[in-house]
Parts: sequence; structure tokens; C-alpha cells
Amino acid sequence: MAHFLERFYPFVPAPLQNLGISLYGFAWKRERLGGQFPRYVSEFRERDRWSPEQMGAHLKTELRRLLCHAFDRVPYYQRLWQKHGITRKELAQIEVDQLSRIPHTPKEDLRANADSFVAQNVPREKLNRYFSSGSTGTPITSICTADDHQKFIAARDVRSLGWAGTSIRSPRSMIGGRSVVPQGVSRPPFHRYNWAEEQLYFSAYHIAPANIAHYVAALNHHQPGVLTGYAHSHFLLAQMMCAQNLSLDYEPMAAVLSSEKLTRQMKATIKRALRTRAFEEYGAVENCVLATECECGHLHANLDFGILEIVDDDGQPMPPGVDGRVLCTGLLNHTQPLIRYEIGDVASWSLESCACGREHLPVIKEIVGRLEDVIVGPDGRQLVRFHWVALDLPDIMETQVVQEALDQFTVKVVTRNQLDREIEQIIQRRFCDRLGPVSVRLERVSSIPRSERGKFRSVISKISLPARTPFGCAQLAGSL
Repeated sequence: MAHFLERFYPFVPAPLQNLGISLYGFAWKRERLGGQFPRYVSEFRERDRWSPEQMGAHLKTELRRLLCHAFDRVPYYQRLWQKHGITRKELAQIEVDQLSRIPHTPKEDLRANADSFVAQNVPREKLNRYFSSGSTGTPITSICTADDHQKFIAARDVRSLGWAGTSIRSPRSMIGGRSVVPQGVSRPPFHRYNWAEEQLYFSAYHIAPANIAHYVAALNHHQPGVLTGYAHSHFLLAQMMCAQNLSLDYEPMAAVLSSEKLTRQMKATIKRALRTRAFEEYGAVENCVLATECECGHLHANLDFGILEIVDDDGQPMPPGVDGRVLCTGLLNHTQPLIRYEIGDVASWSLESCACGREHLPVIKEIVGRLEDVIVGPDGRQLVRFHWVALDLPDIMETQVVQEALDQFTVKVVTRNQLDREIEQIIQRRFCDRLGPVSVRLERVSSIPRSERGKFRSVISKISLPARTPFGCAQLAGSL
């Protein structure tokens, strides 16, 4: 929200807050959907049914253009590549499958000095800055121009929303990271309305059993065609709706959800309560990667948005079916290029093709989790995803795993009823089955805190990062 509006926003009544949000929404809509947005939409649609050969030729051309631009204009890459003896001639002739010749970009470098990644030929008055909350507490700064933003949204309109049968121009709801309901307010309404975009924006911080009827009433009143935002927030909303025998009075076209892994169980619960299919979207505030779920239920890497690599510790490609680190090379943002950027996720390629026919957009088996969410057992084995903790335990609504030590865990649980001894034993056994002999303490809580941006963290590790870095057995040995 614009700085001027933000200053007064918390002190005015909800109708005036709606007006302020709508004024901001008008400017925001013009920035994202104006300019060359229609042309970018047409280009993404054209590429949607390309052959693998057409996409390969496009990626080679765009990659070489990006690398030469970064070599000529971007201080960070000028220094890095000079240090490694990389020449412009090499970059101008590189093939996509030769990307591993180029050193990767650690996230810490972007976090430390985002401006060193900005191309020197971009007028500073055109730069827009966006921030993530950051799991470490230090935000990532993403920098782009309005034209860049139009490309990002065009891709989402065609792929994320288009494949789900809807559009960015459709009336929509959002559960995201903005505090649209001022802090300290505990009474309804728990949403605000952006008339400029017909957008119903919900608070991610007030989803609780006592408030669910207000969320449902707002959805039924405005009837947004597409539900967007945090996957876990929608799942939690749907869970509470089911517990109270609530459902929508209408059927939205789709739910396009991101920021957290969307599991089969989450999709089924959302379908039951919110009466629509949930589609997964994988992206980042850095706008260097986009993966979207097609009508057949597979997650495709949008290579014309950003080249996605899944690599081992040495930066070499991992075979399909094997987990590895995710590196991203964004092709759309020449303002702040990110090349072989380690985004902090773990993923694997699929061994299967997809019946949708998009052979030029490879299938991701799954985004396993974030590097920050890794836990390590006493013998060095590592786990990233934790959907199994409360699987088929209907009384448990939310869990958060806290690793206190290599063999000690606290599992915070939000439940409908008191925890009984049998459930505690089931969870203890599941941990031991996956990590060996460990101690697990269950702590019943009324809610699990969100980050500053309203995101849910399923794992918190108190083990130092070097001791829990995935795929690095040598690093682990020294800490055990």
C-alpha cells in the first residue's frame, strides 16, 4: 500500500479502508495490467502449445541475451564472473544444458546487497521494490520495473489462472500477507474490498473457529470466481468450515493457491468446503521461477518464465525422481537478473510425462520443501516434508514440528478435542519410524503463530544450519 495511505489506514473505519484499498488497487491494476500486458499475454499463449524444439530454441536465445546483458550491465555478475575467468564470448555461445559451467548465486548474496544485482542502464526512478518476510527474519528485496511486472502477471494469467479456467480479470478473493485488518482488531469484518479489481481480501491472521462464519458470509455475499493466496490458510479455513458443517452457497471456478505445498488431503478438504478444485502454483517474490498445475493435475515448470535446475551439491543435474536443490535463472527480469539463483527449495523431476501434451514444459514430481525446513535425525538422515505427522488423525487441525536437538522434538498441535494417549503414541511411532529412536513431546496450543506476512511454518529447527544442510554428509559428520 502506498506510504501515504498506510500512515492513516489503521485509524479510519472499515468503509474508508475499503476506499483506500480501492484507490491503491486502481494504481496497482494500471501498473500490472497496463502497458504491454496484452502483448505479453498473447506471447505466453502462443508458447503454451509449442513443441520442445521451439521452446529449446527460444530458451537458448533468451538465455544468451540475459547472460550477455548481465555481463555488460550488472555489477554482481561482472565481479563474480571475472573472478571465475568467464568471458562474454563463452556466455554468448552457451547452451542451456551447459549452465552448470556458471557458478550459482547464493540467496545470502541477494539478501546482503540487492542493488548490486540491478542493471546499470535502468533509470532509478523506474525501479519498484518488493519484499519477502524471509524465514531468517531478513527480507529478500526484489526489484523490477512496471514492464517487468506486466510480464510476470501475464505468465500467471495464462498459466496459473488460465490452466485453471479463469483469469486475473475475474472477481477474486485473496488470503495473503497484507494486514488489511489492523493489528489489535478482533471484531468483524475480517476482510476488505478492492472495488478497482473486484477483489475480496481476507485477513490471514483471524482464521479461527469463532470467526469462520464471517469468512463464509463474505464469500457468499461477494461470490468471487477464483480463490487465491496461501494454500495452508485456505486449508485451515476449509477444515474449520467442515467442522462447523459450513460450505459455500455457490461454486467458484477454481482456487489457485501458493506459498505452501498443496497436498492431496488439502485439496480434498478444500473441494468439500469451498466447492471448487484447488490448483497448485509455485513461485517466489524474486520472480525467477514459476510452476503451475495443469488440468491433468501435474506441476509444470514454466521454462519461458525461468529456467529451473535441480542439482546436487556440486551444481550438477539430478536425474528424475531424485531430490535436489532448486536453482533458478529468471528470463523475464533484466532489471535485476538472477542467474542460477539458489532459491532455497528442494524438488525432484517426474519420471512420467503428462497427458495434457505440454511436452516443452517439464513435469516436477514435487516441491519437497524448503532448505530451512530440514530436520536431521541422530544418524544423519534428513526429512523435509511432514504431512504424515497428522495424517488420518481428524481431531488434529494443525501441527508444527520444532527440533530442539538431534534426538528431541516438540510437536505443537491444534486440536478440536483433548489429546488422548493413543494419538500421542501414534505420532511418537511415526517419528521413530522415520528418524530412529527420538524423543517427541506433544504440546497442545490454541493456535500456531504466523510470520509477519501471515505464512505458516510447519517446521522450526534449532539446529545450526551447517548441521542440517541437505545432501552434505561430510558437513553433517562434524556436528554429530
